[in-house]
Amino acid sequence: MKKRVSLLCVLLIVISTSVFAQISDIIDTRNEFGGETMMTPFSADDQEYKDGVAKTIQYFNGNFKIVKREVISTDEYNKSSGVVKSISYFDNNEKLIKDEYFYNDNYAMNKGIAKDIFYFDGNEKKVKAEAYDMKGSLVKSSQ
Repeated sequence: MKKRVSLLCVLLIVISTSVFAQISDIIDTRNEFGGETMMTPFSADDQEYKDGVAKTIQYFNGNFKIVKREVISTDEYNKSSGVVKSISYFDNNEKLIKDEYFYNDNYAMNKGIAKDIFYFDGNEKKVKAEAYDMKGSLVKSSQ
């Protein structure tokens, strides 16, 4: 009886771990920051996917600290929000220093903005914003 309970517990742990675990792939072992690059795709059952995230790509430095994170939107989120992807940049203390948002052509033609960049101070407070058109020209800047 004790063996069956132990076996059942182990089986439940293995099943629950595989069901709830996200599979991330190391796609580069030596990126431009001296560390690894990891990609995590999400499926329709994942909360991240339901929130509009198809996959993330995270870039780490040689000290295993995140330097850059790309978030690629799902098709549904892309159509509803106009956001194709975003890229966040972090300092050596893993604090956000810059966010970039890339918009689809429909959004860019309607709004006149193909890309937004937001800059943050050491307390992760937004200090500057820039907007660019489809040709890469600055159309708006604020501080």
